[in-house]
Amino acid sequence: MKPLLITLFIIANIIFITQSGRDVHQLIWGSEPSILDQFDTEMVKARCEKDTKVLVEEYRTVNEEIRALEKDKGWKDVQDIQQKHNNLYEKRKATQSEIWERERRERELRDLWVFTAFGAVLIILGTVLYLSRAVWPGLSTVITGFGVFEYWASPTFFGGAGTEFHTLLVSKTVLTMIALVALYVVWRLIGTPPHDTKA
Repeated sequence: MKPLLITLFIIANIIFITQSGRDVHQLIWGSEPSILDQFDTEMVKARCEKDTKVLVEEYRTVNEEIRALEKDKGWKDVQDIQQKHNNLYEKRKATQSEIWERERRERELRDLWVFTAFGAVLIILGTVLYLSRAVWPGLSTVITGFGVFEYWASPTFFGGAGTEFHTLLVSKTVLTMIALVALYVVWRLIGTPPHDTKA
């Protein structure tokens, strides 16, 4: 049992320490803008807008304007309108894309905290089971808890929604550090296997 615990402890250390390095790297260099952003002015404007409500209002205004232009028009006329008012269509596309990206990141941030709380509960439950001499159910539950923690604390890579990206990445970095500390706390608690074990 002791060699298995040591092996799992070493593997978890490697995972969380490596992940901490990735998190810090992403915090420092992960959200650098692309040189090509200068050629997509509408996307840059959308990304620079801090308030999502303002973006939604901009999208609503542009979308209503486009719908009014396209109303009762045939396919060929709509194509002509798109060419004539290309900047309007570009603005709608960029605003829509940024809103979707922000919504996606907000959902991911919510899920991050929900599932890491679930992982923490599994770690605590597994530790209690292990210490009450239900060694294998306890150990497997602890491993599952750290697995959930590791999966949800892994950094993501994307473009857009800069504020949400930073918030998400800071949260993931904090959770990775918490997982590393929790690993050492759990190791201290269960490092020496109990003599009497129940299946």
